Amino acid sequence: MLSSFYQELLSDTPPPLSESPLGPKPTNLEERKKAAHQISQLMTRSRPFCFLRLGDMDLAYLLAFQEGRLNQVEFGEGIPSGTLPQGNPGLGPKYARRFQEGFEKGDYVDFHERLYPMEQWIPLWKHNRSPNLYRNSNRETSYILLTWMEYEFKAYCQNRRVGIAGAEASLLKNLSSDREWQIAAQPFWPNSASIFFHQVREDGRQLDANLDLIKQDLKEFIEANELDTLFLSLGGGAKILCYELSREHNICAFDFGSMIRALTYSACDGNRAARSTHSPFLFRVPFKAIMSSIELTYGNLTIEEKLAKAHAQLLLEVQNKEKGWTHTAFEYDFSKENKSYFQDSFRDYVRQYRKLGTLSKQCRTERINFLHFCGKNKLTREGQVFYFIFLAKNLLRKKLEDCVTIATTLSSLNFLRKLS
Repeated sequence: MLSSFYQELLSDTPPPLSESPLGPKPTNLEERKKAAHQISQLMTRSRPFCFLRLGDMDLAYLLAFQEGRLNQVEFGEGIPSGTLPQGNPGLGPKYARRFQEGFEKGDYVDFHERLYPMEQWIPLWKHNRSPNLYRNSNRETSYILLTWMEYEFKAYCQNRRVGIAGAEASLLKNLSSDREWQIAAQPFWPNSASIFFHQVREDGRQLDANLDLIKQDLKEFIEANELDTLFLSLGGGAKILCYELSREHNICAFDFGSMIRALTYSACDGNRAARSTHSPFLFRVPFKAIMSSIELTYGNLTIEEKLAKAHAQLLLEVQNKEKGWTHTAFEYDFSKENKSYFQDSFRDYVRQYRKLGTLSKQCRTERINFLHFCGKNKLTREGQVFYFIFLAKNLLRKKLEDCVTIATTLSSLNFLRKLS
């Protein structure tokens, strides 16, 4: 997060009209499909071309730059957590001018007005973007990426040389050879494209230190594979590199956001072992398949990171889901269908990962947080027992505190009575 500056912006902003900052999947589908197709046409006929998305954390970063408060930016990976979401643009203050330039000069920018609190914050941003450049036409056609992904990605990629780069690129590559994944992905995945994968340096960690090294790696990736289009998932770094690489290599560069996670049904960003702040949905991938691919892709995971990723995948099963849309990490749907998938995944988890919960202090804390979630939401028997004991202890503690308060009060009254 953007620490105190982000929180300060939020505190000065009227609260959202609903609990969800984005709301349900839009119903104006034909209007959105038309807008998505227009983007594909621009991507086809224009070179160079870049597509960028202005998210709430991106805009908070730009406003912090504008007010000279980038020293309040947080850009680390955080600690492993399978229950608590974490996320930030990953960039420190030194990239601010390039960040601003990307949004001012990028060929198409989606201003994400559907996402709270973008409509309230956009007027605060001072910028010099030409009216001749492209953008979403209105609020109803904003946050267009998932609509484009659902209806345009497959057709656009056919017969092209396409690169997919990001912290989850190798995860997607490994999963794409899995038969179950191929069946689930068939409606969205191009079958006649030349697709090349590039796992970014350090799995996207240390982005602030590595951004220009990653850029050089991507330049070599583009040239070696003679790419026509680059889909880049790299947090705030994608906003800079998509603009710059499109110009330097005369290609289409596309800020791919969380779409690799959508294609892999991954609950965590590739650069951290913590739940993502939101989870776009296209199709499910079985727990065993995704966790096997995660272990293959990220071979140096600690036991704490492995356990956190397993818990995050389990919680993903009961997050709210709409095909072609995304919901935040705190939006749950404990429907019969979701709970059934959770139970299937949990059985595989018990065989492979539950034993990790006792192997270190951090693992024990992680296990406690997971049990608390499962118990509170009646997902597992073990969790319900844990939660019952937790509530009983809290009740006993409160009773003891009340007894101490009463005893102290009585003692004080006796003392005052003796004085009188």
